[in-house]
Amino acid sequence: MTNCPECGHPLARGSLLCPHCGAVLSPPEEKAGANKQVPKARKAWRTILLGLLAVLLFVGVAGGAIYAGLYYGERDRETQRLAVLDEHYAAGIQALNEGRFERAAAEFEYVLQLDAGHKLAQQGLAEARARLAVKPTPTLEAVQSLTEQLLQQARDAYAAQDWVATARTLTQLRALDATFAQQQVEEMLFKSLYNAGIAFLEEDSLEFGISYLDQAIALRPLDADAVNRRNVAARYMDALNYWGVDWVVCIERFEALYASDPYYKDVGQRLYQAHLAYADYFAAQGEMCPAELQYAKALRLYADPAVDQKRDTAAQTCLVATPAPLIGDSPQLTPQPVPGFTMGRLAYPVYNSTTGVYDVYALFPDGRILRAAAGADQPWWERGTGRMIYRDRGTGGVGMVLPEEGVPLQLLTPRSQTWPTLSPDSLRTAYAAPNENGVWTIYIANTNNTGEPWVLAAGWGPAWGPAGVLAYTGCDEAGVCGIMLDQPDDDQPVARLTNNEVDTAISWAPAGNLLAYMSNVTGNWDIFLLNTQGGVQQVTTSAADEGLPVWAPDGSRLAFVSNRDGNWAIYVMQYDGQNVQRILDLGASYPGWENQRLSWAP
Repeated sequence: MTNCPECGHPLARGSLLCPHCGAVLSPPEEKAGANKQVPKARKAWRTILLGLLAVLLFVGVAGGAIYAGLYYGERDRETQRLAVLDEHYAAGIQALNEGRFERAAAEFEYVLQLDAGHKLAQQGLAEARARLAVKPTPTLEAVQSLTEQLLQQARDAYAAQDWVATARTLTQLRALDATFAQQQVEEMLFKSLYNAGIAFLEEDSLEFGISYLDQAIALRPLDADAVNRRNVAARYMDALNYWGVDWVVCIERFEALYASDPYYKDVGQRLYQAHLAYADYFAAQGEMCPAELQYAKALRLYADPAVDQKRDTAAQTCLVATPAPLIGDSPQLTPQPVPGFTMGRLAYPVYNSTTGVYDVYALFPDGRILRAAAGADQPWWERGTGRMIYRDRGTGGVGMVLPEEGVPLQLLTPRSQTWPTLSPDSLRTAYAAPNENGVWTIYIANTNNTGEPWVLAAGWGPAWGPAGVLAYTGCDEAGVCGIMLDQPDDDQPVARLTNNEVDTAISWAPAGNLLAYMSNVTGNWDIFLLNTQGGVQQVTTSAADEGLPVWAPDGSRLAFVSNRDGNWAIYVMQYDGQNVQRILDLGASYPGWENQRLSWAP
């Protein structure tokens, strides 16, 4: 037994720390050397562990580099392989035109050895073999008589607009005697190949159409329209060749085609289905982050509640996952921004064909698209928060929701309220509803549901401005209707700024000096700008419908809906109507869109 040298407290033998005063004790002399070895051993183990971590890091980086090298090397080899295919396919077409059918068949067969699924080579080989089967083998004395017979057969087929028979007959004739009626034969052959190619494209027989147009190109250049139609069909077939084989390349090709020609055949639906298939593939592998991205991209093309549910499920799983980013062209783990949409958040209604009502979605600058509320429309963002209010079609009241959480809150009890809009301080809600006589009326109510709503004026479509002024469509005491301005908190008379009851869907500029609205005074719906001090400017002038304008948070642009491209979509443009850009598709059906609303907030 020893005592602590600091406080004198008794200590057990071998103690290194005094339990009474906490003093650190020196070890006995005979064990000092042994204790000195412990730190050295620990340092040695630490060095070994750090070395192992360095080796693992090096292996990981080297492995990634090797993988990337293999990936890009494989893509380079694939590019070279495609170039060889194109070269021999073109040689086959040239031989087919020159009547060298054996050579043409050999070229197409070689292409098929490299790519058994090459549709154009399959068609070319079938054509070469068909012409070999009927290739005449006359004596020299019979050549002249046979060429005349073939030319007459070709003329008859040409007159009957049997372009395929004409092309085959003339090709046989040229194989017999390339100089016989050369100018007439080449003119008829070109036109028959051209017309056959265009006809096959119109019938959706794309392989045949491309093959015949390629034979025509070998004779002389095509006009710009035919070249474009041939190239678009070839791009479509090229993308389709990767269907179910390589979704990355397939989506890449369909995206490029969709960007240049969104209404070519079913390219939009194909791209949508490709995103879904790729997303389902990732989901089956447990890779929920890239699956979420692909579901989100699909939803940008077409809104579908079932797909939205899949995206929600993938997003929730992705939040707690720790996936590693993939190399190369495979999808990133975060949503991709929508070109043309760079700020704030946009709320918009999408018609749900399954339920027959609208759902409200929210788009964010990072590309996220959330379904904010089901069975809802006419959204309005609350200033200074992430919440929005909307018309609840299920209850007939007004709801509020934070899209990220998706938990709805009943804001106003059911009363058939429409176009709910919040005051700048969010303490009051203005909305329109029929009164006891069925007259549309603007009401104002407290958002906390205290007190009774009070009547402001007859009207509809209210929109509260940043300075507390309420704009709506209504009529003055003289019965003249248009856009009205009223400050609910003063006793000043209401100001009427326009003179037509179809001036509606009002949106305030952030500065509070301009209003955007839509009207069909021109015969179709167009967008107009209105200065609160007076003066109107028409912004859109196309024959299509454009409406539901809403200002960007910085006042530089307007978002609006239109069917200018055949289907409904959301567009953005400068407030003077320039630089129009399509950002979201809404589908072919958008019933009752005139009573909807967009909302764009910081």
